[in-house]
Amino acid sequence: MKSSLLLTSVLCAGVSFAQSPAATAQTSSSTTSATAKPSGPEAVARTEPNRVVATINGKQITAREAADLLKAIPPDQLSRYQGKLPNVLEQLYMGQDLAHQAEKMNLDKQSPVKEQLELSRNQVLAQAYLNKIASNAAGTAADPAQYYNSHPEEFDRVDLSGIFIGFNPPGTPATNNPNSRTEEQARAKADDIEKKLKAGGDFSTIARTDSDNQQSAANGGKIGTVSMAGTQLPADLKTALQNAKTGDITAPVRIPNGYLIAKVDSRKKLTLDEARPEITQKLQSERNQAALKQEIDKYKIQVQDPDFFGSTASSTASTPSLQKPGAPPLATGVPAPHKP
Repeated sequence: MKSSLLLTSVLCAGVSFAQSPAATAQTSSSTTSATAKPSGPEAVARTEPNRVVATINGKQITAREAADLLKAIPPDQLSRYQGKLPNVLEQLYMGQDLAHQAEKMNLDKQSPVKEQLELSRNQVLAQAYLNKIASNAAGTAADPAQYYNSHPEEFDRVDLSGIFIGFNPPGTPATNNPNSRTEEQARAKADDIEKKLKAGGDFSTIARTDSDNQQSAANGGKIGTVSMAGTQLPADLKTALQNAKTGDITAPVRIPNGYLIAKVDSRKKLTLDEARPEITQKLQSERNQAALKQEIDKYKIQVQDPDFFGSTASSTASTPSLQKPGAPPLATGVPAPHKP
């Protein structure tokens, strides 16, 4: 959510022309033909599987071969590589070809490669199994209305603007930055701005000239919409906004490394109907996570012979992950609920 990212930042011409009927028909036909032309790996592979789409290391790659290679990347991740698909295909092809070369040398049958391959296979299958368990999680669906009524803060949405006055943390060396201040200096400036606002100063104008957060200052202090239950809201700011109404401006609130004067641009509590999709998704995610925990808890180890492990100390904090770098933990294989 864009506003959450911004709050986190605050806290730390068409041309027309006449044509003859024949020309118009010809243009329309050409446009239709261009529109109908397949685009994208799967679309091209489906209609013209043998079309050569690339050449790598002297080998011509057909649309079907390229699309099959790209299937190794989930569609939601592949979409991130728009404009870079040739590079992705190059890497996938190189990996496959080098693997074939290794197989010709029987490296896949030698230790430790053989064991590493088995471990990778187990990881992929284990993750697929947990994803399946999570997606099939059953249970009595909680009543969205009951959740809505018992979590009112989650649906209290506040559209904020802010003026941020920063200071250097204690012990930080002084710099030549004109905004380098002590906490006392920052508080004094925040108090001075508060006086200007009380005297009728325009909030957005002062935000543009005085706020130290350049991203929000450029937009007249606009931060965006936040939930009163959001974890990104510091406790003191949440308290200051607790009973604030549209148009209210808070006194300077101390937040990490600065003071924030916040203005409530608007405030609204989502109705049950508006919140229902969000609640349903959250409750489903909770059922998914409960199903995963139940499955994974079966495998809690009980050490019977400490001598075998060479130590009586037991610590999970530094336990290395057996997953591939960048892979999601097995215990959290279900995506987090979407935050609107």
